[in-house]
Amino acid sequence: MGIVGDKFKRGDIFVPEMLIAAKAMKRGVEVLKPRLAGQAGISLGTCIIGSVAGDMHDIGKNLVAMMIESAGFEVIDLGVDVSTEVFIKAIKEHPEVKIVAFSALLTTTMPAMKASVAAVKASGLQGFKIIVGGAPITEDYAIQIGADGYAPDAGSAAVAAKKLIA
Repeated sequence: MGIVGDKFKRGDIFVPEMLIAAKAMKRGVEVLKPRLAGQAGISLGTCIIGSVAGDMHDIGKNLVAMMIESAGFEVIDLGVDVSTEVFIKAIKEHPEVKIVAFSALLTTTMPAMKASVAAVKASGLQGFKIIVGGAPITEDYAIQIGADGYAPDAGSAAVAAKKLIA
């Protein structure tokens, strides 16, 4: 999946090819998971992911979730139009969480992303890193809103998530 992510960043492949590769990897992981269950160290931790309140888009979020799962994380996908309260509740229910990923595809939902990041940081919950991404999101915006990481695409999200927990 690292090679697929690199090819996507270079423009050698596009979203449909990346989706096919991610789905194939997910199916492969499902087959291997029972056989590897007894081996220690195969999980990098839990990632909670969702599209922020007001944003109903999920293709990019789903692709990021698949890439992060393929990288070795257990993924809890909260879906779309996720309120700040639902993110915080999920973090409380999963104290082992290492990454919280916020997605926004619309410029109109960027304020919801900012509010969610601020609320999660203000909640006092700790032990995880926040990563953000989506079409209108830039690295400067991620820094401005206090995110720990930023990813411009799905392949980068998996790499960034692994770096954040290292």
